[in-house]
Amino acid sequence: EVEDASGCLVEPYQALHKEIMWALATYYPELGLEPPVDVEVDISQRLGNLAVSRGLVTPEQLEAAIAEQQRTGGLLGRILVQQGALDEEQLAQLLADQVGIEYVPDLDDEPVSDKLGTYLLRLDAVQFSAVPYRLEGDTLVVAIADPRRMADIEAIVNRPVRFVAAPETAVQKRIDKLYANDKGRLGETLLQSRRLKREQLRRALEEQTKLGSVKPLGEILVDLGYVTQADVDEALNKQRAGGGRLEDTLVQSGKISPDMLARSLAMQLGFPFIEEGVQVDPYAVSLVPEATARRYTAMPIRLEGNTLVVAMKDPRHVFALDDIQLITGREIQPAVATEETLTRLLNRYYRDGADMDELARAVVEEVASGRAVEEAEEDSSAIDDNALVRVVNNIIRDAIINDISDIHIEPRPERVVVRVRKDGSLREYMTMPKVTAPALASRIKIMGGLNIAERRLPQDGRVRFRDKNLEVDLRLSTLPTVYGEKAVLRILKKAADIPEIEDLGFADYNFQKFEDLIKKPYGMFLITGPTGSGKSFTTFSILKRIATPDVNVTTIEDPVEYEIPGINQTQVNAKAGLDFARALRAFLRQDPDIIMVGEIRDHETAKISMEAALTGHLLIATLHTNDAAGAVTRLTEMGIEPFNVSASLLGVLAQRLVRKVCEHCKVASTPEPDVLRRLGMSDDEIKGKVLYRGVGCEKCGGSGYNGRHAIHELLVVDDEIRKA
Repeated sequence: EVEDASGCLVEPYQALHKEIMWALATYYPELGLEPPVDVEVDISQRLGNLAVSRGLVTPEQLEAAIAEQQRTGGLLGRILVQQGALDEEQLAQLLADQVGIEYVPDLDDEPVSDKLGTYLLRLDAVQFSAVPYRLEGDTLVVAIADPRRMADIEAIVNRPVRFVAAPETAVQKRIDKLYANDKGRLGETLLQSRRLKREQLRRALEEQTKLGSVKPLGEILVDLGYVTQADVDEALNKQRAGGGRLEDTLVQSGKISPDMLARSLAMQLGFPFIEEGVQVDPYAVSLVPEATARRYTAMPIRLEGNTLVVAMKDPRHVFALDDIQLITGREIQPAVATEETLTRLLNRYYRDGADMDELARAVVEEVASGRAVEEAEEDSSAIDDNALVRVVNNIIRDAIINDISDIHIEPRPERVVVRVRKDGSLREYMTMPKVTAPALASRIKIMGGLNIAERRLPQDGRVRFRDKNLEVDLRLSTLPTVYGEKAVLRILKKAADIPEIEDLGFADYNFQKFEDLIKKPYGMFLITGPTGSGKSFTTFSILKRIATPDVNVTTIEDPVEYEIPGINQTQVNAKAGLDFARALRAFLRQDPDIIMVGEIRDHETAKISMEAALTGHLLIATLHTNDAAGAVTRLTEMGIEPFNVSASLLGVLAQRLVRKVCEHCKVASTPEPDVLRRLGMSDDEIKGKVLYRGVGCEKCGGSGYNGRHAIHELLVVDDEIRKA
């Protein structure tokens, strides 16, 4: 019908009913239809119609402006102003009415502030002809000359926005006033070059506003007393003459140390200062490839939510920060450290950069050529070109960094499996081809000073591992199995890692009793628990507290695990005939005050220990029992008279290490009835309490647990127990 009526070919298009009604009302005014007001139509078309309907422009002026718009592609409103049909105030009023926002003819009534300027970057204000006007609670009021850009502003302002329309000259005048101090120009350059994100620049400007004007580095150095003003002036003169930075000139002249410079720079920029002894999160290290970290001398330190803290010599290196952000996909919080500290941390937490799979293939080639065992037998842990040595070093290094307690290297029928124990549970670390088993065993035995030719008998040794700036002792044990020699390495904590007794996790009601017991001048105090329950850690925490310069402390251990300054430590030597009993007899002639026995294993050791406790010495020893009360039974089973036990025993501490639910992936959980039954608890006892379980995440390796906590049972032997 339309084709018949018009005599033209018709190409149909689909449109909404409201849009069709608007077209009918606009192009067929004789129908007397009102156009729907909420239909999105061409803003220029509506603006022209509105201007004509208000008598601000004539139809002829509008027609001429539309023709110019079609020729040049310009904005209809701008063209009407240029042709003199409208002034800027009339155009702004029309635009405000058209989109239904408030019109403000003059923006000078609201004061400008630096803080207001941080909500919208200067380059965005210029680009979109918009400027922050005032704050209304949490809402930012933005004056805008072109309402078509409201959506653009809303997309980049990180808060609720209310718009007002204003003449373009008024908006430009306020932009000039608000951004008069040129803050952020450097940041805008970085933003345009994609070296900085918009949100990062906005936050940086907020921080700069909080701090006020940033103090020059020279002033900070003088304030800290590192240099005099004369030193700074002299360095500035050299800097002007030869170029370079003030700080580099001061360091090269010997006026300040690199440590002083780093601390001053951290203070100037408001970033954290990183000491060499900082606790580094291994997961944070894994986020940044070694090549990137070394290229920028940037050390990942820890994660704070989704933000990665990265230490650098100069955190103003925006290219480095941008690259690390792109690689990790996380926000970056810069920190400051000296170059020496960064180098040591990089060497400590990054291994030699080789891929373990590639190294494993290289070991197979070395085994096939016969080189692996020959080079592994050299008594050196620094043969960098030997793949076997590098594999073993990397296994140990990763274990140390990830707080692993034991490394198991196990030959199997078709491969060699390396497993590691963390938080009491074993997990697979890597596998290697079966042919590498003899070479691996030989290398580890050489490191521990063992006989590599002896493959039929178990052997024990000690490895002093040194790799770059990492030094750790390991206890080594080998065992012949049907598939070859198995090796287990126990990583020994350093004396500095031994906690104070307050940090052992005692409940309040146990701690005071425990502290009173270890302060006794004589008697026997026993620590019991299964292997791996932390008995040694607790024992040395006690010695750390009571081994003062005015007492003589001697220990007999098998082997010596922690080397403690100020303590006389002796190791069992079965080949030489030095066992626990013989060492104890010798100790009694050494004028001891405190004696520590690594483990009471037999009647003779128990008997001499009892005699020492009864003759005015404090004796601390470990014993394998399931609970505290079982220690008394165990001593009597060893042939110690009950009256001697009651006379000498001060107390018994039984302990276990339990895994902690990972804080990063824990979720509320309802325990199974069987779990409650085994714990001896009922539903009523946990009513109103929230229990958690770990679902597994990157931080905990998918186990749901991260770290361990000690639980204790303390038996204090009082008169009532002695009588019993």
